[in-house]
Amino acid sequence: MASSPATVAVALPRPLLSRRARELVTGYLYLLPVAICLGGTIVFPILKAMHMSLYNHVLIKPHEYRFIGLGNYARLLHDETFWLTLWNSMVWVFGSVIFQFLGGFAAALLLHQSFRGRAFVRTVTLLPWIVPGVVVALVWEWLYQPNYGVINDLLLRLGWLSDRVAWLSDPALAMAAVVTTNVWRGVPFFAIMLLAGLQAIPDELYEAARVDGASVTERFWHITLPLVRPIIVVATATRIIWTFNYADLIFVMTSGGPANATQITSTYTLLMAYSNLDFGYAATLSVVLLVIMMVFTTLYLRVTRGIESAT
Repeated sequence: MASSPATVAVALPRPLLSRRARELVTGYLYLLPVAICLGGTIVFPILKAMHMSLYNHVLIKPHEYRFIGLGNYARLLHDETFWLTLWNSMVWVFGSVIFQFLGGFAAALLLHQSFRGRAFVRTVTLLPWIVPGVVVALVWEWLYQPNYGVINDLLLRLGWLSDRVAWLSDPALAMAAVVTTNVWRGVPFFAIMLLAGLQAIPDELYEAARVDGASVTERFWHITLPLVRPIIVVATATRIIWTFNYADLIFVMTSGGPANATQITSTYTLLMAYSNLDFGYAATLSVVLLVIMMVFTTLYLRVTRGIESAT
């Protein structure tokens, strides 16, 4: 009778890491290049600005470079121009974003409907957002030109003006003029974002509501608005942050004038850094601007989440 060979049990070495741990390590290794890039482009500049804000760093006065601690922050508290630019920034941001949202929501509702030439209209709607901000500023600066600008000429022909208006040279009108330009450029952002949200709403919900006798207004308030609210929150927060830091239009159209009527904190920071070469104070303005945006964004998200949970 043939005997079968004996089976020898071989003990395999236990892996140093469990399968879950190996997956985590692999995932972190994939994220490492992104973390390095973010650290180099975001974290390091923030730390560098915080460091510079503690020094008297004026390039045209290198002999006065020294550590002054919170001296720049004390200077900022007594800087009347800073408080004026902060108020102008509030007007600039909320005036722009509110009307961008209203115009974008109206455009999204219109583009969501079926009509001939809808694809062409959607493409045209995107144009203000595609055009570079500097080009937009130059075009609108020409439109506002008091002697040969299209806006004055049109309003005079319609009889709405009795004389030509210097839109960008009048302190009472300059902020409204640049806000109008920013609204025109920012409406497509909200239109596209909200249109995507509208297209994600199932048609069955509207059909069921229509069968139940709901009016157009009731369908909007009870179906459309609640379902696109998350997109509204994200888009509005994003646009507020962008607008608060967006200085291209104002810098090209008015350079913060006339008489600081359109000077916002972002343009004031650029003025301190590249005109006055006061990098220490410009860094202080940047740090304060960062803190303001962080506090505002946190409060905004908490309030909106509270409203969503209440409803």
